[in-house]
Amino acid sequence: MKILKYLLYAIIGLVVIFFAIGLIKSSVNYGHEITVNKPIKEAWAVTQDQSKYAQWLEGFKSMELISGEEGVVGSKYKVIVNPGEGQADFEMIETLVDIKEFDYVKMDFDSEAMEFKQTISFKENDGKTTVKTDSKVIGKGIMSRSIFAIMETLGGAFTAQETKNIEALKKVIEENKTDYYAVPEKELDSKEKDPE
Repeated sequence: MKILKYLLYAIIGLVVIFFAIGLIKSSVNYGHEITVNKPIKEAWAVTQDQSKYAQWLEGFKSMELISGEEGVVGSKYKVIVNPGEGQADFEMIETLVDIKEFDYVKMDFDSEAMEFKQTISFKENDGKTTVKTDSKVIGKGIMSRSIFAIMETLGGAFTAQETKNIEALKKVIEENKTDYYAVPEKELDSKEKDPE
C-alpha cells in the first residue's frame, strides 16, 4: 500500500514539474548564423526566392498569398509544411511584419499549436555576407509550452532544425546560378538602339 502511495506522489510530482516548466519557460528562443562567399544582394535574393524554399526549408511544401500585396508589410500567406515521414501536413499563416531590403525581414507564423516569430538579418563585409536568424516559438497552451521547452532543453530540437535549415541555405546561396539582377533583353535592345 505504501508503494502505491509513493508512486502516486511521484506521478503527481512529475505532472507538477511538467506544467511548471511551461509556466517558467513560456517560449523557446534560438537562432543560427552563417557566412557565405557571396555579396549581400545575391544572398538576399536567394533567401527571398520562393522557388528555392524547398531546397533549404525542410518539410516546406507550398506558400500562397492570401491577403495584401506580395512582399509588402502586412501581407499574409498560407504556408504548408510536412514535419516528417508518416506525419500529416500542417498549415501556418505567415504575416510579413517588417522588411528592409538587404538588411532584414521579420515574420510571424501562426498555427494551431504555436506562434513562431523569426527575424533574418543580413550584413556584408569584404564581399561576404553574414545571414543570421533570431527565432522564438511560443506554445499555445501550457502543455505545448512545456513540451517545447523540454524538447529544446533536453535535445536542442529547435536549434538543431534551425541549424540544419540555415546550413542548407548557405549551400543554396553559394551554389546559386540565378542572376537576379540581369537586365532584361528588351531593355538592352532599346539602350543599344537609343543610347543616352
